[in-house]
Amino acid sequence: MTVITDEDNCKAGKPNEKLKDLLEEVGWRPESLARRINAAISTMRRENRQIHHKTPYRWLNRGEVPHAPVPEVVVWLLADATGRDLTFDQVWPRGAPRSSLLLPADHRLDLPWDAGGLLRLLEEWSHPMLTRRTFMAVSGMTLTRHAWQWAEAPVPALASAVREGDPVTAPMLELVEEIVARCRRLDERHGAAGAAFVADQFACVSRLLRRSRYDARTGRRLTSALAQLAQTSGFMAFDSARDGEAQRWYLVGLRAAHAADDRALAASILGLMSNQATETGRTGDALQLATAAQEAASQGPSTVRALIAARSGLASAVAGDSATFQRLREQTLELIDDAKDRGEAVPDWAGYVTRTELDAIAGRGMVVLAGQMPTRRRRLLAEAQDLLSGRARTDPSGEPQRSALRHGAWLGLAHVHAGDLDQAVAAARRAVNRLPGVTSARSTDLLQRLGRELAPHARRSPEVKNLLRDLEGRLPT
Repeated sequence: MTVITDEDNCKAGKPNEKLKDLLEEVGWRPESLARRINAAISTMRRENRQIHHKTPYRWLNRGEVPHAPVPEVVVWLLADATGRDLTFDQVWPRGAPRSSLLLPADHRLDLPWDAGGLLRLLEEWSHPMLTRRTFMAVSGMTLTRHAWQWAEAPVPALASAVREGDPVTAPMLELVEEIVARCRRLDERHGAAGAAFVADQFACVSRLLRRSRYDARTGRRLTSALAQLAQTSGFMAFDSARDGEAQRWYLVGLRAAHAADDRALAASILGLMSNQATETGRTGDALQLATAAQEAASQGPSTVRALIAARSGLASAVAGDSATFQRLREQTLELIDDAKDRGEAVPDWAGYVTRTELDAIAGRGMVVLAGQMPTRRRRLLAEAQDLLSGRARTDPSGEPQRSALRHGAWLGLAHVHAGDLDQAVAAARRAVNRLPGVTSARSTDLLQRLGRELAPHARRSPEVKNLLRDLEGRLPT
């Protein structure tokens, strides 16, 4: 990490009373602002800098303005904290230099939910200037309003907007859908390693929608493919801890699923958005998005409804709502059993939804609840270990490896919280052995957390000590 120095601040002037008043309004000290800036910057793709905890005093007392993207990050943080749409000039002195490379995740997404709105969005998405920008995660109504707008908007009839151009043929459609399925398997097998490739496929399908000739039925299939690619790209960005980029993919995917009239796919995207909000500490957003996802899935296949119930349970667990978590767990089991009994056909993108995967998701929720409910801790951890072990023990040559790595790390945490160090070490080793083939920053973070929680036991356990040494050598710093 590079610490931003005095030379990284613009020319001093009068004290910044506007910034001072805003910090007083939200109850932040300058040191608190610095910590929040560093946390935000750490999620940005191209930034690797840190603000010294005393630097904001110079902005307040001397009127200094830091170099981009820090001023925009400050505006965004204060807007989120105050609940107001603050402008740059409401925070910094007039005339201060600003950057156009930092944008909110929903930038230019305030478009009609019709065919024209989607095509305009795809046209702007393809602009090279936009692809070079960094997106900041949004929260509150800025985020959740998209879910409710989607639910109320009529489904558009999307047909070709051009009179000339090559037609989208049946073999071409089959090729597109085969590539979409391969991209999904790429994620399941290798995590975010193929993110750039998947994004390129999104651009190709987007170009077909904008420049080729097709009828309404073909338009639906193309937008379904587009939504699935956006969902895969969104999860890859999330798994790489690029939260603003992930949100943007999810929001675009939601619009594409709407154009495809695919409520089940829209529900899946909303469920992933809820899980992202859960991971980033936005519990209120997570609960709202989970509710929207459940409503979207209400008439869908039982398998999809089971998946949404399981994902929604994570939001309830983080909120400490054990009753709702348990109700959703029971609903998940009923739905997946119903789907099996009826031999229900499920969408191709939901092929990974098995009892093993749903159990693992519930196991994560139980580990979270165990930390909030001391009187039920032992029972919750015991059940979590059982539920996580199936996915965590996935064969090294099988699929899905990314999920096996992630849930293996969670299993290690469940074991260490239960005081079973030998099992925690074994789970950690199985998970780490998957790393050469899987790219997953969030799973790596979980393994680092597991290492920190095991560290106090290293003196009395040679196995823990050896594991920590291996983790230090194999995990990124």
